[in-house]
Parts: sequence; C-alpha cells; structure tokens
Amino acid sequence: MRFGQRPMGVLKSLTLSQLDDLKAVGSVRNYRKNESIFELGQPTDAIYFVMRGRVRLRDRDWEGRDITVTFAAEGEAFGFEALAGTPRRVVSATAAESSELLSISTGALTDILARDDILTRHLLRESAALMIHMQERIKMLAFLDVPSRLAGTILWLADRYGQRNEAGLEVPYWFTHQEMADLIGSTRETVTTVLADFKRSGLIDSRNHHFVVLDRPAVVNRIRLPEFGAKVE
Repeated sequence: MRFGQRPMGVLKSLTLSQLDDLKAVGSVRNYRKNESIFELGQPTDAIYFVMRGRVRLRDRDWEGRDITVTFAAEGEAFGFEALAGTPRRVVSATAAESSELLSISTGALTDILARDDILTRHLLRESAALMIHMQERIKMLAFLDVPSRLAGTILWLADRYGQRNEAGLEVPYWFTHQEMADLIGSTRETVTTVLADFKRSGLIDSRNHHFVVLDRPAVVNRIRLPEFGAKVE
C-alpha cells in the first residue's frame, strides 16, 4: 500500500493563460453547502474544476442510503465521465462546503485539449492519480481491518490536503465521522471509537472540526497488514 502521494491538482499545475482559456469557454458558479451539482444517472455533459471549497462525490447503497465515495478539493477536477464517453453520471456530486466551481462542456474541453498538449498531460495525470487511488482503496478494503483502514485514510487525507504547523500536519477540511466511515466501509460508531483511541495514544488531535496528525510514523505503524490466508475482520 502506498501513502505519501500528494497530487497537486490540475488547476495548480496550469499557467494563468491556460486558466484564462478554460474560464473563457466555461462557466463559473458558486454553490452553497449541501447544494447539488449533479445527480447519479443524469446526462454527462461537462467536467468540473474546484476553484474554491470542497465537493463530496456520493453513491447509493442497496438500501438507498447515500455513501461518500471520495472528495474533490481546491485545484482538483471531477466528473471525468465527460471525457470517458460515459453517457450518464456514475456518482452524485454535492458541495461539501461553500464552493466555487468552473464547469466546461465536453465539446469545449475536447476542442481545447486538441490544441493544448500540456493541459492534456495534466488532465491525464489527474485521472491516472484518481485511478491509482481507487485501486489502493480496493486493496485497503480487501486486506485491512478497520483501525488499519482508518489509519491509512487519515494518512491519505493528510498527505493530500495537510498543511504543516507547529503541532504536525493539519487537514484544513471538516470531515465528519460518518464521512470517514463511508470512506473505509465501516460505521460511524466504530470510527468514533477508533479515533478516540488514536487521540489517547497521541497519534492525532482535532481542532475546530479539523484533525492534526501529530505522529505520522506512529499512524503508519497502526496499519496492520494480514498474513497470507488470515481473515480480515
């Protein structure tokens, strides 16, 4: 399992001129917290870039309950179905907080990519990073127990979004216990219990609904890989 990879986000890789080109053919809109951006099954007509804020990508379980699949934060893109030729959205997208998004229609983005090799490479890198992350998530769910999954997810969030301060690596986004539970395939109650254990052990802390990784090596050591043939609980 790989940790420590921190993708820059496609917008942060662009020049001001490239960003202006995208804005010229796209549409910038502000979304309120919990406002829907698109829903599962809707026609796929655009790709989105997060200018500010954070977006929650969701799916639905067999009982119709919304499950958080992943997030897109400032600088990142989502809605890659638009480039894959998939006719319908495979997840729903909701603003996890007040956000500003740039949407670009599939046709307009295809025209730009045909002229700009650098932008094409950046988008390919972004989509490849997302694919690798999902593969790692599948392995995590298959092979790790719940405390190990939570430790791995904390590291992923810290390495992706964390900002260094005097205490450690602080993640400046508010993730609820239910969202964390969705990400690791567990329950809110279990996540609350394990996080409390991590805090008592001095691995993490929380401030104003943000969490801080105090001892990264210790969090890594909480990831227990099973022996071959061992049952994962």
